[in-house]
Amino acid sequence: MCKRSFKTTCWMYIKQTNSTNDWLKQHPDCDAVWTTWQTAGRGQAGNSWESEKGKNVLMSLRLRNPQVTVAQQFRLTMAVSLAIQKIVAQRLPQHTVTVKWPNDIYVGDKKICGVLIECTIAESRLAEAIVGIGLNVNQTTWQGSAPNPVSVRQLTQSDSDLETVYNDLCEAIEQSLSLLTRPEILKQDYLSKLYRYGQKARYAPREVNLTPSRILQSTPDNAFEATITDVTEQGELVLRTERKTETYHFKQIQFVL
Repeated sequence: MCKRSFKTTCWMYIKQTNSTNDWLKQHPDCDAVWTTWQTAGRGQAGNSWESEKGKNVLMSLRLRNPQVTVAQQFRLTMAVSLAIQKIVAQRLPQHTVTVKWPNDIYVGDKKICGVLIECTIAESRLAEAIVGIGLNVNQTTWQGSAPNPVSVRQLTQSDSDLETVYNDLCEAIEQSLSLLTRPEILKQDYLSKLYRYGQKARYAPREVNLTPSRILQSTPDNAFEATITDVTEQGELVLRTERKTETYHFKQIQFVL
């Protein structure tokens, strides 16, 4: 578990940066940074992250020496995503807030937050993890091609104080990291919050080199119905169809709305 407090160690607010993950990599003495304006925000698999200036929380946290091995690093993904889900759910008590595998945060069938975790490995353990978070807070319109974005403002019809949201996220993540040494509880909590868990829904296979776990709004010819039954220790999604059960890596499957 990371034993350093984000509120008592070095953290920074900056007006603008290309990417908070990149900024934190360039400032090794700092443990947390947040901004409301990124010029080149990044998501998983090289995707960009659109955010209107001054409207959202864009942040990165440095977790020094998290107590997990390389084989256990999906525990970190679960802990971080559960912390964010908790904070979003507190602000949206009338809505269903879930974690879409592996770590997107969803309200209903819409994406409200993305997470990018970049790890440094030493021998067989994680030496450091930089956790990038983009949470849609006060934005109401999007210009890009994201298929299903939503924000807190759209759902509550009121603005939120961005610094308060940032502080709440830091505190929740610190608390959630304590579950890294309690993997059974962590896994149970993750499955209970998992988008579509135990529900029959449509999925489609993807080429391995494409974006992971993407949402499609039109049904491709190779789509199939399946039920999420589990997530493995390595973070693979387990899907059961009427004929068989298979596991999928991040880049092998896409969700169909």
